[in-house]
Parts: sequence; structure tokens; C-alpha cells
Amino acid sequence: MNKLTMMWVAILTLGSAHAWAGEEGRVLFEQRCVACHQADASGNAALKAPNLTGLSAAYLQRQLEHFRSGVRGADAADGEGQMMRGISAGLGDGQVSQLSQYVAGLPRVAAAKPAQSASFAGRGLYSGCTSCHGAQAEGFDQLGAPRLAGQHDWYLKAQLLKFRSGQRGSHADDKLGQQMAAMAKGIRDEAMLDALVRHIAGMVAE
Repeated sequence: MNKLTMMWVAILTLGSAHAWAGEEGRVLFEQRCVACHQADASGNAALKAPNLTGLSAAYLQRQLEHFRSGVRGADAADGEGQMMRGISAGLGDGQVSQLSQYVAGLPRVAAAKPAQSASFAGRGLYSGCTSCHGAQAEGFDQLGAPRLAGQHDWYLKAQLLKFRSGQRGSHADDKLGQQMAAMAKGIRDEAMLDALVRHIAGMVAE
């Protein structure tokens, strides 16, 4: 077998491996995620399942690993987190990666914007978030900060409340969660929290 033939065999083999990984991710998504997050991964308010589209593979994988290991979802009061712990518990390392890659590759679907318009207060509060999440809430993988633009307002608020109460971000191995918990605990006023959420949910990032 000459070098050119060997090169094409390697390319075809790599392509087949990627195709298999994508198919495995699709099957896992349909088996474990669709019932709550819907077929397009846009989320479901009735089941408190967030929009997964637009999130990076790195972020999705980290959250699945956190659920699987108990870093996230360990608090008995976090019903949705505990459900995700159960769903992710049976996933192997390779499956977590394949599922994350598949979901990250789905078309982006933006959640409906809040009926009430954003305020100057919300914009001012979000200015403290831009260094990690970006000026347009586009997120920065380098900092482990997820995309927030396009997420449901009810989910954003629920997670901020979980960070504030200690349901999220209290585990010793969740360093990024601890940062978010400290930020959320600094917003004690419910009206200000709502203003921040409205501002983020109303943002559109490329």
C-alpha cells in the first residue's frame, strides 16, 4: 500500500469514526433528553427543562460530568438537578462526550423574549457579568462561562435562585459555581434579580 492510499484510508477511517460518534450522540439524545428538552433541544417550561441550543460542547460536557459525579444536583431541594443526576449516572465518559458534541451541533433556537422590556437597572447589573459572559451574553469557553443569550427567562431566574440558596455552587469541586453563588448572593432584592433576568433574556448574540 503506497503513501497516497494509506492517506485516503486514514481520512475515510476518521470520517467514519466521526459519523459513528455523531450517530451515537443522536441516539443518546433521543433516548435520554428529548422527553424533557424536546426534539429541537429548545426546552420545556412545564418540565423546567432549559434550552440547550447554543451551548458549547465543553460546557455541556462539564455539566453532565458534574451531574454524574454529584457536584451538581446533590441537594435534596434541587428536584431538577436530582433528575439530571439519575439520567447522567449511566453514561460512560465516551457517551458524555458524544452526547455533548451532538447537542452542541444542533441549530440554535432562541427562547421567546420576556413580555416586559428590560430596564436600565438590569443593564447596570449585567455590566458586572460581561467580563465572563460577554457584552452580548455570548459566553466564553476559555472562562467556562456559558452562553446566556437565547435562554428562557424562567430558567435564568431559577438558576440564580439556586446559586443564591446554595443548591448550586456549594460543592467544593465546583469552583466556577462558587463564583456564581457569590455573585447571586449579592443580589438580595427580588425586583433587581428580575430586572437582571429580563435584560439577559432580551439579549440577542451572534
